[in-house]
Amino acid sequence: MKVSSTCLLTLCLLSAAAQAQTTPTAPTAPTAPTAPTAPATGCATVTIDNVRPQQGQLMLAAYGDAATYGKKPMVALRVPAGEARMQVQLCGLSGTQVALMLYQDLDSDGKMARNLMGLPTEPWGSSGNPGMFGPQWDTGKVALDGSPIAVKMSL
Repeated sequence: MKVSSTCLLTLCLLSAAAQAQTTPTAPTAPTAPTAPTAPATGCATVTIDNVRPQQGQLMLAAYGDAATYGKKPMVALRVPAGEARMQVQLCGLSGTQVALMLYQDLDSDGKMARNLMGLPTEPWGSSGNPGMFGPQWDTGKVALDGSPIAVKMSL
């Protein structure tokens, strides 16, 4: 599979974003309802296929628009790899569309492993239909409508 330099940069940024993940804080007490001024935040169930069972960690990043895609995720998550098919709850999402990128950090070093040509040697995946040249916003965005989001990892 041929992967563009933009895709490689994006996967590097995903790795950095997952490393920079902070511990979530406790929710604050509810306040009186007000008129909505921003899209509500929510959760999505992400179904991931072709995970290498019990090897390393899955590094996920969710993006809300083309301007931040591959640069600044709205949510980053790291979870231990489990079975070949996993479901992960991803919360803190907002808007009507989201694009996901992920990779399986087999050696748990927090970085995407690459060959001499710079191509990924660890499994990776994207929501939507990433195509020949890796993940992009236009081909990776999916509706954030409560339906599960499917991601198939490269083999």
